[in-house]
Amino acid sequence: MDKLYSYHQSKVELTKQIMLRKNMIKVPNNIAKNLIDTYQLCRVMDDYLDDYFKISLSSPFLLNISEEIDNIMAKFKKEVLEGLRQEKEQFRKISKTTKQRFKNIFQFSGSENLYLSNIYTRFISENLGHKFEDIANLSNQVYIPNQEIGIKLKGVDLIIHDRGIIKYTQLKTKKDTLTGSQKDRSIEELKIHPYSIFAAALDMGSSWTISAKSVKNYNIELMAGKSFWSLINLDYDLMLSKVAKTINELDKELYS
Repeated sequence: MDKLYSYHQSKVELTKQIMLRKNMIKVPNNIAKNLIDTYQLCRVMDDYLDDYFKISLSSPFLLNISEEIDNIMAKFKKEVLEGLRQEKEQFRKISKTTKQRFKNIFQFSGSENLYLSNIYTRFISENLGHKFEDIANLSNQVYIPNQEIGIKLKGVDLIIHDRGIIKYTQLKTKKDTLTGSQKDRSIEELKIHPYSIFAAALDMGSSWTISAKSVKNYNIELMAGKSFWSLINLDYDLMLSKVAKTINELDKELYS
């Protein structure tokens, strides 16, 4: 059978070949039913990714990382301001309606700033999480299947090449992002891979929701902040300063 990388130039054909070959993958008995599809897809992609990274890492790296992060942050700011403008308009529209069910006392009382504050932080945090993936994808050591070929892998946000090893990675915003039940699910999703990483983009939060002890038998690494970004050869401090600058700009525009 020909190598998957021979279809690299056609994303449609590459995706088709991956889907055709996944059913040939034998699934171990300990793989949860809801993860079988992802397990098969990943084991098909292992060989392709090996070839992909060999070529990617041997090619000249031409991106200006600082400028690219600026572009991502400009897009982030634009999306946030537009999304929150719509939220504000929706609040004002609902406030004028008497026949509707109120979400909370802030909405009922017409307290716009208090009602929108929680929405603002949640909306910004969710959008920022996606932008961390975009920033990570600037590295030639990172591959995001959903962006590259439209394949979603359960529990995998990005794939990292680390000194010849393919590592399937979940990327959260900070160390304590997960709840207790989400923690167990993340471990189940990551332990199906030979090597994997549970990463926090920011070295923030009280402590890891996932403990090192709970993952040590599954080759799951815990990485936060600088240790994660340095793994993919990106400058954590540069990224952090640009994100903080954009958050400050949003704060001024939203509350001035």
